[in-house]
Amino acid sequence: MTESALQRGLWGILIAGLLAVSVAYFGSWGAPPVLSRLHDFSLTNQLGRPVSLESLEGRITVVNVIFSRCPTQCRRLSAQMQRIQARMPSGVRLVTLTADPEYDSPEVLGRYGKEYGASPEKWWFLTGAKAEVFRVAVGDLKFAVVESGDPSAKLEDLFIHSADFGVLDSRGRLRFIVHGEDSDAEDQVLRSVKRLKGIL
Repeated sequence: MTESALQRGLWGILIAGLLAVSVAYFGSWGAPPVLSRLHDFSLTNQLGRPVSLESLEGRITVVNVIFSRCPTQCRRLSAQMQRIQARMPSGVRLVTLTADPEYDSPEVLGRYGKEYGASPEKWWFLTGAKAEVFRVAVGDLKFAVVESGDPSAKLEDLFIHSADFGVLDSRGRLRFIVHGEDSDAEDQVLRSVKRLKGIL
């Protein structure tokens, strides 16, 4: 083998090695870990239509928790979700679970959603049996949701819940948690969605 052929061979091995490292590095960067996953559920959206795990499969989903009687933090979270809705690529589902399903009927959530310009084709507000809602929110999505149990509590203190956004992949697996109080929370959500869609 000539010296030039040997050099070409060594360069080829070096380039192949660099490519392998790059694929491994960027491939893992593009595939965030599975933090949790949704199990099948049965809830109802603001249109009174049943929603299950199958209803979400095939789409990336951004989810949070609020309750309509909350006059403080939930309003901020819903305003954030409203802005997220305006920036989302097509085909992404937004889901808001209520921490107060005994009050938040589909009709109540429908009126609440209209305050924030929620498109029923894009943004669902889900309610249902309390045990089922809490199982999905706490057990599957790892949100904190706690009922105060104090009937004399201020409205905003009836339920204590996470101020986070979860981003699920098209198979209902939780891949990102974004803290809603971060100054760039909406940008983080958008970047997370783009990563899952393979745009970034």
